[in-house]
Parts: sequence; structure tokens; C-alpha cells
Amino acid sequence: MIYFILIALFFYTVIQLIETISFGSRLAGKLSNRLSLGTTLQHSVYVTSRLFLPPLLLALSYLIESGLQIRFFLLTSIILISIGFLTSLLVFIKFNFFQLLFQHVFTLYDEAGSIPIAILRVIFRRKKIKKIQVINMESPPKITMLSFKKIMTSALAYFFLSTGFLISFSIAILIPEYRMTVSQLTTVFHGVGAIILAMYIDPMICNSLDEKIKSDKWLENIYSIFIGRLLAYLLAIGVFLAIYLLLH
Repeated sequence: MIYFILIALFFYTVIQLIETISFGSRLAGKLSNRLSLGTTLQHSVYVTSRLFLPPLLLALSYLIESGLQIRFFLLTSIILISIGFLTSLLVFIKFNFFQLLFQHVFTLYDEAGSIPIAILRVIFRRKKIKKIQVINMESPPKITMLSFKKIMTSALAYFFLSTGFLISFSIAILIPEYRMTVSQLTTVFHGVGAIILAMYIDPMICNSLDEKIKSDKWLENIYSIFIGRLLAYLLAIGVFLAIYLLLH
């Protein structure tokens, strides 16, 4: 059983890491005046992270089928979400580094004509590229300048996106006779997060990125979304921990 927990931990971490890193593409697109390519590459990287979802779900499904207790599953979920928070926090701290990597991808994409090849070249061949425009991370937006509404909306969206299958699987353990049916609630929870992301967050970011680069609104929006994502992890940890303690 421990091996399947480690498998779930690995793939969940990879998914959350790739999704978070993909934000750097938007930043790179803005700074290099290649908004369309930056947006396209972010969606491409985000979709790529879905390749790691099936083995994650299979590992968690096996744990449920093997008679895993609800408290142990909640504890496992807390560990998964905590690792997701730490990886996202790392990307947040090193945001400038990752957006710089995407600017390298843009340049190598012009040479290779293929995004996968460009990404592989950046990973395995550190080619020095001149005239790379980087954001000054020494003076990020102050927390008081960020939009509370956008932070909370982002937190709500990413709460469902990052924990949807964990919530549905928890319910499946509590109702074992209908576990196959209940586990399908994953699409419902993810759907709520995806709708908020598609109908509010993504258009808001695109609109602010289209503004003049001298405006700081686009950077404030990206920071708001990122902080909302981090807050979503903390909220999820609190929810699962509270349920864990209540079932003691």
C-alpha cells in the first residue's frame, strides 16, 4: 500500500508543479511582447500535466478498493496538498527564473519550429541567449495593492481544481456501496473550478496583459491569482484536517 501512496504523491506533485510553472509563460509573453505565444504555451503545458492524472487516480482508486480507512485517506490527502503548496510556493518565490526559462523556449521555438523540441533544448542544453527581458522581482506588488476579490475567486477555483478528486474519493470511502457512482463527482468539483477559471480568471488576465506594459495592473492580477492558489492549498489543508479531527 505504501508504494501506491508514494506513486500518488509523486504524480500529484508533478501535476501541481507543472500547472504552477505554466504561469511563467504568461509573464514571459508579456515581457517579450509575445502574448499569443505565451498564452498558447501556458495552455499547452497545462494540458500536458493532465497526462499524469490517470496514474494518480488509479493509485488512489486502488487504495480505496483495498479498504483504506477514511482517516488514513484524509491524512494522505493532507500530505498531498501540503506538498502541492510547497511546490507552488517555490515557483512563486522563483517566478522570475521560470518566466526566463519560457523566454528561452520562445527563442528556441523560432529555431526549432516545435514547442516540445524547444522545451527539451532548454532543459538539456543551457544555451545562452542575449537580450532577454526579465521582470524586476525586487519590487513585487504590495499585498495591500492586490484585489481581495480576485484572490478569493482564485482560491475558490483552485480549491476545487486541486482537491476535487480527493473530496469525491473521501465520500466514496464513506459510502462504499456506491463508491463507483460517488467517485464520478470528481468531474463536478473540477467543473466548478474550471468554469470559474475559464469565465473569470483567464479573461481577466488576458485583458490586463493586453494593456500597456507601463501599467502594473497585469502584474498585480497575476500575483492575486498566484496568492489565491496558495491560499486554496491552505484552505484545503484546513478543511481536511478539520474533518480528520472530527472523525477521531
